[in-house]
Amino acid sequence: RAPAGLMWLQQGGSLRHECERGDGLARYGWLMHDGENFGVQEIRDGALVLRTEFVKQPGGQHGGDWSWRVTARTEGKGPAPLLSLFFYVATDGQGALRPVLHNGTRLAAVEGTSEELGDFTLTFLPPTGEDGESPKYA
Repeated sequence: RAPAGLMWLQQGGSLRHECERGDGLARYGWLMHDGENFGVQEIRDGALVLRTEFVKQPGGQHGGDWSWRVTARTEGKGPAPLLSLFFYVATDGQGALRPVLHNGTRLAAVEGTSEELGDFTLTFLPPTGEDGESPKYA
């Protein structure tokens, strides 16, 4: 098993990892899902709106390939706060992970192996902007 997740941090705010009632989030939850092959969820954290979308393409020896997209936008007036997204992946004791860098700076993929999955690759595409401009990222 290879656990994975997302954390986010807005400039001047606290690092967030989970959504719970006491967190002061305006709204969070699934907008739609079928419980098996796809899902869309939205998290509203102040002016920040995070949307995650999952889809599974069935096949292969381990049930299929998953794709995941994260979209961040702000609502309201004023400049958008600086936002950092942290994606993490780990193995539970058995297995190994190795980062793959593009041009020595950007994480392009994580290659790994686990007892349950065998060899696997998580690929990270560069961020894109809705307006055709390249977003800022490090």
